[in-house]
Amino acid sequence: MRVLFAVFPATAHLHPITPLAWALQNAGHEVRVVSHPEMAGPISTVGLTPVPLGQTVDPRATAPDIRPQLDRVTRALALTSDSRPWETFSRQVLPALAKYFPAEPAATGHRDMLDDLVEFTRTWQPDLVLWDPAFLPAPIAARLSGAAHARMMWGPDYFAWSRQKFLKRPQPPGAAPVEDPQLALLTPLLERYGMEFDEELLLGQWTVDPLPAALRLPLDTRSVSVRWVPFNGSSAVPEWLHEPPKLPRVCLSLGITERERSKDGQFSISELLGMVAELDIELVATLNSDQMASLDSVPDNVRTVDYLPLNQLLPSCSAIIHHGGYGTYAAAVAHRVPQLITWKEGGESTGTARHVTERGAGLAMDREQFSAAGLKQQLVRILEEPSFKDGAAGLYADALATPAPQEIVPLLERLTAQHRS
Repeated sequence: MRVLFAVFPATAHLHPITPLAWALQNAGHEVRVVSHPEMAGPISTVGLTPVPLGQTVDPRATAPDIRPQLDRVTRALALTSDSRPWETFSRQVLPALAKYFPAEPAATGHRDMLDDLVEFTRTWQPDLVLWDPAFLPAPIAARLSGAAHARMMWGPDYFAWSRQKFLKRPQPPGAAPVEDPQLALLTPLLERYGMEFDEELLLGQWTVDPLPAALRLPLDTRSVSVRWVPFNGSSAVPEWLHEPPKLPRVCLSLGITERERSKDGQFSISELLGMVAELDIELVATLNSDQMASLDSVPDNVRTVDYLPLNQLLPSCSAIIHHGGYGTYAAAVAHRVPQLITWKEGGESTGTARHVTERGAGLAMDREQFSAAGLKQQLVRILEEPSFKDGAAGLYADALATPAPQEIVPLLERLTAQHRS
């Protein structure tokens, strides 16, 4: 069958779909990946066939101000103790989506992408479209071409969670109607093709979800679980990785968006490196040129690298310090490495930090209460107490119990046969 992946224009959204795309290709299916033109290179680099459509997205473009609308929705939802997913969705996800759905008729972005995508799918005739939940033109094009379609997640399903909350919100008699923020984004696209809205156009006919059950939000959507096989790109293995480390090796990975200080300025990379100067370990810190330029000095037991795929580095590591991202979490799990997470309330790191600590696979520190001395103390515990290795092995066993990408291919084939028209 023909399978089309539709990916939001960001490398962090491409890497999670790569192992499943490979699995489908290896099973003999024809696979293509559609995104904006700037993603053609990264898609080709991971061994997949790109379909560049629409126009290049300017990441510096200002998102329209939808805060007044979201404030009205927040009040209507009457959220209490479970407000964190809505805060993340409304403050981070929806504004980003709105940037790619401008109101002006002549605007670029997804409006041009929709026309190009509809034309491509009508010509190529995919059997299955697996779409990024942030790529709303995809289900419209799938419907118009007769393809089965499903969402491919890259994190917690804030989209379905928020949808459920909105549909089940309390509605006092006589209350003023509240505009549905997700429907408001989708409606102008549907109107262009004379289509009526239904829930499948927001949530897919089913969802492929790589997150462990413990990290998912409570939902009643139909989902297919798949193991998150970490993919971080590829590069030549450096010579120093050919030999086992002489000292316990620790990886420091703060994510591609971090700079000299955290976004809220709680700690500096200089402090993080300085804390290990007196420890009998080797720290490998992945730092870009801006981060390196900000350092006065680097301790003798710290090795700095611009970029190194975690799948190459982590097999030799005794611990990893990271920002709590799901891709980094999954890589650590795959290599049974205990984790030390610097987490921030309201972000994805909250869930990973809680899960890792509850399973005894590591420790966590709130960025609001960061101190180099405190982080050093936690790192020493992780390296010296065997229980953290046992906890990491437990997370690895959980991952192995989840179907690998190649194992769900027959299920995707059956679901496609049931849902395509």
